[in-house]
Amino acid sequence: MTDNEPSEDFVRGQMAERERFAEYLEHFMGTSREMADNATTDESRVYQTTIANAMQAMRRAINGGFHWQDGWRAGK
Repeated sequence: MTDNEPSEDFVRGQMAERERFAEYLEHFMGTSREMADNATTDESRVYQTTIANAMQAMRRAINGGFHWQDGWRAGK
């Protein structure tokens, strides 16, 4: 380990926290999909599906399976 490299304990802690947060997002993605399936209006169905899709994208990003595009920064 150097001054610029995190310790092994720090890296393990980050990985554990990512896993816990990914599980949290997966849980709420599932409940949102269930609520969308049981929705009685199109508005509710669309809202719950949007929430579920956002949870899925965040979970994938945390797990390294989704890479954000930097194109949105071009306007800054």
